[in-house]
Amino acid sequence: MVRSLGLVAVIAAVTLIFVPGLFHPTESQRFPATDYSDYVVGFRQLTGRTAPTPRSLPSSWVANAAALTGTRTTAHLHIGFGVPGAEYAGLEETVGPPAGFVSSVLGVPISTSTGTVVVAGGTWQTVRSSRGEYSLVRTNAGLTVVITGSATPAQLQLLAASLH
Repeated sequence: MVRSLGLVAVIAAVTLIFVPGLFHPTESQRFPATDYSDYVVGFRQLTGRTAPTPRSLPSSWVANAAALTGTRTTAHLHIGFGVPGAEYAGLEETVGPPAGFVSSVLGVPISTSTGTVVVAGGTWQTVRSSRGEYSLVRTNAGLTVVITGSATPAQLQLLAASLH
């Protein structure tokens, strides 16, 4: 009886060690893909504005979240990406008032900007979120874009550069 229990414990331990996918999800399982195209179309229908969306991101980036909330004058489009290193990059866009939007997304006012960075010819304000995350903020022609998350600054700048 004791030997049987010991044998079962050894088999269970070997299974846990040598079959990692059994109990530890792969990166693609942690970040299941989401098609955000309907949310982008909805943003355009709601606001009459075309939301800049990523083009040519590396195949290792997986869109895994999307949402559209608000009204014609306060619409908020969110698209989230799982990026290499099991990190996250969030793209937030609105036609609403920039100050309140930035504060609601980052937890700090835009006045806490730590400087600027030029990405793909556009000037972005850099801000540290209330969670300490590096973030990029840009308002152009009534559309405010915030890029934030646990991804590296280089990854967040890559997302900013891909917007069209």
